[in-house]
Amino acid sequence: MALTAKRIGQRVGLALLAAAALLGAGSAALAQDTKAAPAAAPAKDFKDERALALLKAMGDTLAGARTLSFKVRGIVPTPSPTGQYVSLFAASRVVMQRPDKLFVEARGDLFPSDSYYDGKTVTVIGADRKFYARREAAGGAIEALMQSVQPGSDATAPFLDLLVADPYAFLTKDLASALWVGQSTIGGVKTEHLAFTAPGLDWEIWIGAADKLPRLMVVAYRSSERQPTFTVEFSEWKLNATVPAKTFVAAIPPGAAKLEFKQMGPPK
Repeated sequence: MALTAKRIGQRVGLALLAAAALLGAGSAALAQDTKAAPAAAPAKDFKDERALALLKAMGDTLAGARTLSFKVRGIVPTPSPTGQYVSLFAASRVVMQRPDKLFVEARGDLFPSDSYYDGKTVTVIGADRKFYARREAAGGAIEALMQSVQPGSDATAPFLDLLVADPYAFLTKDLASALWVGQSTIGGVKTEHLAFTAPGLDWEIWIGAADKLPRLMVVAYRSSERQPTFTVEFSEWKLNATVPAKTFVAAIPPGAAKLEFKQMGPPK
């Protein structure tokens, strides 16, 4: 499965998705009226066909959309100088056009910025428009961007796994177990609650029962001494809406200072 601790750590260490990625974990404690079936912890090789079928339906829905836009919000567990993880708020808007256009407007406590990927170049502009960073990236689809960046912080963007050409194949690679937990209501939307394991982490996702779109995602790492959990809330989904071409064009602010992209990582 793509969501291994190693892959997530390598996903987006450049500032595009250090900025964009900082939105990638959010807190939403919105579940209510849970109707989960009681069950023991799944065996590591247990694959619930209901869970896989529901995940496949979500993947097909996302893959079939020419354009996608949504909002993400939450709390990002971030390593502090003392070694303690502290919680910082993040909220962002994501717009993607297949196969190779991405815009992320990241706000909140962590590096508020606008980030652009146009298939060839990654550009990050600070929200205060006083600085920018730009670098060439491997041309092509979102997968190419994800594979070309340097190792980075674990505070990366789980939502990127939903933007690839085949989300189901990407999410189920190296999958160890799959479980349908039950049904929940998330922000007024009836959802299917699924749980999965892979090497180094456990993850859960709540998918809209009617629209097949992700509403909540929780990723818990098990591969290091500390085990931060990222909770991502998705809202305001729009599929196949017309997106102006200028959405993905980065206009460098006059007088903005140019910064270099830096490799990011947890404290030693």
